Amino acid sequence: MAIDLAEKYEAEIIVLHVRLGSQSVFDMLPLAEKLQADAAVIEKLKELYDASIETVSTPYGGMVSLPVPDNIVQVIGKLICAKAKLLAEARGVTGVRTYVVDGSPVERILTAEERENADMIVMGSRGLGKWGDLFMGSVSHNVSHLSKGTCVTVK
Repeated sequence: MAIDLAEKYEAEIIVLHVRLGSQSVFDMLPLAEKLQADAAVIEKLKELYDASIETVSTPYGGMVSLPVPDNIVQVIGKLICAKAKLLAEARGVTGVRTYVVDGSPVERILTAEERENADMIVMGSRGLGKWGDLFMGSVSHNVSHLSKGTCVTVK
């Protein structure tokens, strides 16, 4: 949707990705594969995935997702931004800037809105909790509520 709007109104796009540091290896591995990450990144994620699965077989086990190394989280963030930039440029949108940042997603998005003097925030919605399919995610909800400008949440 952001690309459609930028194309129509000859607008600039700023792609902001707040790193997925708390995401499980179970989420990161399929994402890395979809983004066609380097073989070494996928191999490391597969090792973590297998090690996490093995914890189920321990006497006091349960599904435990091992933390994804910081350098891999950074690589995934950069791949997400690069893919978004390529998609926008393929449609003729110029002036696409990308940023990968750490911190609270809500705070980082609102700070970027102010610093960039953004006319609009376009973001996805995905619930991470048990009722994720029924409710808007807390980040998109809070950004919508606290944003000074127009905020569009795309499902």
